[in-house]
Amino acid sequence: MKLCKMFSIFVLVLAIPMALIAGQLEDGTAAMEEGDYQTAYKLLFPLAEQGDEVAQDCMGTMYCDGLGVEKDEAVAAGWYEKAADQGLPRAQNALGAMYVNGMGVEQNIQKGISLIVKAANQGLEVAQLNAYQLYAEETRAGNFAAMHNFAYMCLKGWGGEVESQSCMQFLEVAAQNGYTKSSAMLSKIYSEGMFGVDQDEELAAFWKNYAENPQEVVETN
Repeated sequence: MKLCKMFSIFVLVLAIPMALIAGQLEDGTAAMEEGDYQTAYKLLFPLAEQGDEVAQDCMGTMYCDGLGVEKDEAVAAGWYEKAADQGLPRAQNALGAMYVNGMGVEQNIQKGISLIVKAANQGLEVAQLNAYQLYAEETRAGNFAAMHNFAYMCLKGWGGEVESQSCMQFLEVAAQNGYTKSSAMLSKIYSEGMFGVDQDEELAAFWKNYAENPQEVVETN
C-alpha cells in the first residue's frame, strides 16, 4: 500500500515539470509568432538543449533568418538536423532545402531531396510542393527515374489539382524508355483503377508485358 502511495507521489512530481515544459514551449512559440525573438530565445533555447524537437526547429529558424540572433546558417543546420533526426517534418524540409542549396552545409542535392520527401510523406504541404518542383526539374532534364517519381507525386496531388491522364503521360514516357518501375505502376493503376483512372484489364496486361519485356523507344524519321 505504501509503495502505491509513493508511486502516485512520483507520478505527480513528474507531471508538474512536464506541464511547465509544455507551457514554456507554448509561450516560446507564441513569442516567435509575435516577433518577440528575445523572449522566444530565452524560453526555447533551454528546451532545445534538452532535446525538444519543436524548440530545436525554432532555433534553426532563428539562426537561419537572423531572428533575434546573429545569422549563422551552419548553426541553423545543426539545430534543424537535431529536430529532423527526431522526425519533425518542418525541420526535415528546412534542412533538405539547405542541402539542396548548399546553405550552412556542403551541398548534397540527393540528401536534400531525400529529407524533403520524408517530410512530404508525412503530409507537410510545403515539402510536397518542394519535392514536386525539384523532380519537375529533373524530369525536364530527361531523368526517367525522376520522371517516374514526378508522375507519382503528380497523381498524389503534391503539385496541386490532379489531372490523372496528364500525370499518367509521364509514366508512359518513362516506361517506353525502359524504366520498368513505370510500366509496373501503369499496370497496377489500370488493374486496380487507382487515382481516379478507370480499370482497364487490357491496358493493365499491356503494361505488365511491357514491364517484363522492356524496350527503348526508337525514333524514326
